[in-house]
Amino acid sequence: MKSDYFYTPDEVNPRLKGLQQIYPTLKKEWDSFHYGLEWKDFTAYQEKTIRESKQGHEIEYDQYFNAPLATEESTWSIAPLFFKHTPYTRNVEVLPKMAKTMMWLGETMYVGIARLRPSEQLGWHYDPDPNTHTQRLRCQLPLTAEICTLSVKDEYRPYAEGKLIIFQSSAMHKVENMGRFDRFSLIFDVFREGPGIL
Repeated sequence: MKSDYFYTPDEVNPRLKGLQQIYPTLKKEWDSFHYGLEWKDFTAYQEKTIRESKQGHEIEYDQYFNAPLATEESTWSIAPLFFKHTPYTRNVEVLPKMAKTMMWLGETMYVGIARLRPSEQLGWHYDPDPNTHTQRLRCQLPLTAEICTLSVKDEYRPYAEGKLIIFQSSAMHKVENMGRFDRFSLIFDVFREGPGIL
């Protein structure tokens, strides 16, 4: 049965199947070098937008590059790779294979590694589409095997390491990390023509 909110790689960008196929190579790079990444703390952003308004907002250029560094108390943080096609040099140098893969895919608008602490969640919220004729699809590639779930309206998906999840992020959704360790996922947005939800 076709989902109303989840998509397959073939429906979005056939090259996305290649992302899963080379996952073992990306995972090896991640395991070896991710300790050198620079993490930005977006916990306050989460508090302001998600918990208060239920609406996500674009992280602007200055916010993205000038956000405070994450600490052990940061519940939600991002290691940026690309923002509006501009590489975040420090992290791209740490994970060059992952960065080159995203350039090969042609998806470098918003790319980063998201970290969600154990027993934390991003509560119900939606991310508006850019305009009424453009849809945003969010792609997540879990890099760890923590017990995590993604709910989009009345549909539910468990995370599986190395298995790509693509969903309509303008629909109400939430993410929960029910595991004992941090959840790490490669996250990027894909834009396509279609009726946008503002």
